[in-house]
Amino acid sequence: MSHLPVTSKTHKSSIDPSWLALLESKGGAIAEGQRTVFPQSQQQVPGQFAVPCTQESVICCEGKDAESFLQSQVTCDIKDLGDTRFLFGAYCNPKGRVLATFRLFPMNGAIYMVTHHSNVTPLLDRLKMFVLRADVTFRVCSDLAVMCLSGDVELDRFSTSTSCQIGSAWPKECHGDSEPGPPAQLIVVPVTDAIEFIEETGENITLLGSDYWNLLQIRHGIATVTALTSGLFTPQNINLDLVSGVSFTKGCYPGQEIVARLRYLGRVKQRVLRGKINSAGEVSVGQPVYLADALNEKAGTIVNASALDGINTECLLSVSGFLEAKNVYCYRVQGNEQFTTLPLPYRLQEPR
Repeated sequence: MSHLPVTSKTHKSSIDPSWLALLESKGGAIAEGQRTVFPQSQQQVPGQFAVPCTQESVICCEGKDAESFLQSQVTCDIKDLGDTRFLFGAYCNPKGRVLATFRLFPMNGAIYMVTHHSNVTPLLDRLKMFVLRADVTFRVCSDLAVMCLSGDVELDRFSTSTSCQIGSAWPKECHGDSEPGPPAQLIVVPVTDAIEFIEETGENITLLGSDYWNLLQIRHGIATVTALTSGLFTPQNINLDLVSGVSFTKGCYPGQEIVARLRYLGRVKQRVLRGKINSAGEVSVGQPVYLADALNEKAGTIVNASALDGINTECLLSVSGFLEAKNVYCYRVQGNEQFTTLPLPYRLQEPR
């Protein structure tokens, strides 16, 4: 099974020094995993907030063949790219296992990819293997900042920018009751604009640590595959096909035959559920999950987890038996603590 390496080939920090200095001036610090943390955690996500998503990096794919090249490499249909939304997708190995997840958007004639920083170097290494004579090049955009903002934050200041992408942080399937107001917005802007925005909004907006981005993604059922979980799941195992992240009508890409076979000839035996542990203890991504009545038999894997001060640990679990309401899952390393299943904003059903 092919995994993206976690050690020496993992992409080094790509945070712009001026962006880092601004966050530090606001009391932030960069923790393990390139996450921004602030001294005080909010027990409830406030009304107006901004989350610097420093664990995310941006890759630019440009050249006259960029669109056709990516179309032959990723699970989503590049023709679905739009100016006001992000397109979810993944890169798979030939066995149909997801090596990395990402969001795509077009800007100034190029296609940009927002992905977890640990995916960058191994993902670029993979893509470059297949460039051959195609006119496409890649570069890491450390001059761009990624932020998640509450849906009611005014963004008119960016309306005339030609180097800015603003869109819903979630696909249309995830616009449920996971947040009280308008859907959160994800923006990718030049670092200089991000700094100006944070400085000018001052006390009117609450800066939250990067773990809140993880928490919001979990609450919307959006699974993120990083170097820690690379190669463990098919797209269906992480519900990517339920959030418009897989096209079954486009042409071939690595692993496409396996992914299509699961849809048309097989049955998806493992899906993502959302759950929580009634404690603020740390839960490790990639660790096994067990059925409470069968502790010697692995039932799945923890895909993502967010443990914040004052908030119970919330997780996305990729598990078998996901349609069995009676199933109770537990995390054995934590003293057999049981997960309480929480609702997802979309239905766990086979899209046909």
